[in-house]
Amino acid sequence: MEFFLFLLFLLCFGLLTSVISYYVKILFFSAKSNYRREELTDIRGDVIRIFLDLLESNGNILYGSLAFLGSALFVWLWSLLGSLLGEKGPGVFEHIFHMPIFFLVLFFSYPVLKEAYQERSLLGLAKPVLSGFALGNLSSGAVHYGLDRDLYFLFYLLLFFLQIPVLIFLWNQEPIFGVSFEPIPSYEGESDWGGSNSFEDSYEENGTDSDDLEENPFANETDSYGLGDDPFSEEFK
Repeated sequence: MEFFLFLLFLLCFGLLTSVISYYVKILFFSAKSNYRREELTDIRGDVIRIFLDLLESNGNILYGSLAFLGSALFVWLWSLLGSLLGEKGPGVFEHIFHMPIFFLVLFFSYPVLKEAYQERSLLGLAKPVLSGFALGNLSSGAVHYGLDRDLYFLFYLLLFFLQIPVLIFLWNQEPIFGVSFEPIPSYEGESDWGGSNSFEDSYEENGTDSDDLEENPFANETDSYGLGDDPFSEEFK
């Protein structure tokens, strides 16, 4: 029963965060000042798109979904230890095991991980994993508070306002405290396509540099037809 309630809350919190992220984007992160009525009312497609974008990792929805669900289930199983070690009702163990420890650790350690691991396939998991930690923590807290009143309401409210704003910035691809959680594309470190040496480099790769022109018998040909003297004598002109 608790597990199905956890999945239900996980879906509800995911959709709720998607709705909040959409309105925050068009009201604060967008440069528009005027909006059509459909942009404010018909939001189903945009909300689903935001939620599905959460489940992607470098364009792969399978890896992103597994990372999201795996991290959410891990947080839920972690919260069950508080019920096993503590007594029924609000207690020290319940609140300790419901603190967003893994969410905070990944959030503050991400700049170091981003410096250490530049592979896009690894950094692309940060968004679904961080979202899974946050939504899993809120969903497990809602289950324990709703069924057994194991948490104080103010403590759960603090968890909500601590993690949801971070997810709003994260899902809108906005930097948080100057740190971007979007993976760096692999082509950013390459040379500019419009550089001055790109045309010369292409000739050197194809073996058509100035040294090869010396072996070309027509390299010094000045006649535009490549025939040298006029083949037609004066009497035919």
